[in-house]
Amino acid sequence: MKWWINLLLAIVIIVVIIPALTVQDFSLFGFKDKRSSSEMNGQPNDEIDITSKSKEGVDEPEIAMYDHATESVIRMPLEEYIIGVVAAEMPASFELEALKAQAVAARTFAVRKMRAFGGNGCSSHPQADVCSLYSHCQAWISDEQQKKNWGSDYAANHEKIVRAVEETRGYIMTYDGAPIEVFFHSTSNGKTEDAGEVFSHSLPYYTVVDSPGEETSPKYKQTFTFSNEQFVKIFKSRYPRSNLSAKNLSSQIRVKSYTKSGRVAELIVGGITVKGTDFRYLYGLNSTDFKFKFEGDRVIIETTGYGHGVGMSQVGANYMAQQGHTYVEILKHYYKGVEIEKYR
Repeated sequence: MKWWINLLLAIVIIVVIIPALTVQDFSLFGFKDKRSSSEMNGQPNDEIDITSKSKEGVDEPEIAMYDHATESVIRMPLEEYIIGVVAAEMPASFELEALKAQAVAARTFAVRKMRAFGGNGCSSHPQADVCSLYSHCQAWISDEQQKKNWGSDYAANHEKIVRAVEETRGYIMTYDGAPIEVFFHSTSNGKTEDAGEVFSHSLPYYTVVDSPGEETSPKYKQTFTFSNEQFVKIFKSRYPRSNLSAKNLSSQIRVKSYTKSGRVAELIVGGITVKGTDFRYLYGLNSTDFKFKFEGDRVIIETTGYGHGVGMSQVGANYMAQQGHTYVEILKHYYKGVEIEKYR
């Protein structure tokens, strides 16, 4: 008569235990609920949890940010932090869908950094997850600073940015189920750059893609002028062994190679081979897409684009939004193979 006992135990398992399993519990049994990009039809995937809910049951995690303006660590809700980042990183005059793309990029960067999600935090400020320095982490400005920056336009601008953040609340970009390493820039030269050309390693979601509409940016084309003597002095401050001379300067400078996006990969200056990225920072240029002109005792360098060129172009994102593209379409154009899903 033991058969009826086994049957009873099976019913208990089906009725009581299995319904209690969470989505993450099912992942232990090899299930994976992840739709393809084609199935998403341009919409974010809200059925994927890449982290578990905190033990305290907190709906929104806090982020610790080192604020360079006050030289202190500030803790705040994550979404409140994202509002300050979008306000600092992208003009409020941009299209809503572009602002939403920026919000997702900023949130992805933060989640990847946050120790609460297994990140390493800010390397310059160990007590914080991120800092407010744009050249190290992400720019961020307080509500008070927004009021100073925008004046009478504060209410409308703030409301627009809050809407962009709220309408993307919780969404980040992932690749193989993990938050991606986020890079974005102001203005491209018409194409984005491969990450490996700028940083220490390549990443599969950063490839060269077209970025139309960049010509509308005021920094799309810029000119930098140096006297021959000044040019040589700057170069020798970094490369003292160079045989660079102010005389016949044009014969001593030659571009050696270009990247796939048309930017300078390497050039030879005074017998020294220099990476285009190093040359850009040495002379304070806007980008690595540069050309030389030599006029008498002057060196004129013309640049195209503004920034390193990797990832989303903010001007390009705004142009795509003007053409009717959604923030999901914008992000998937600049970050290849990513999914847009909630971090929890």
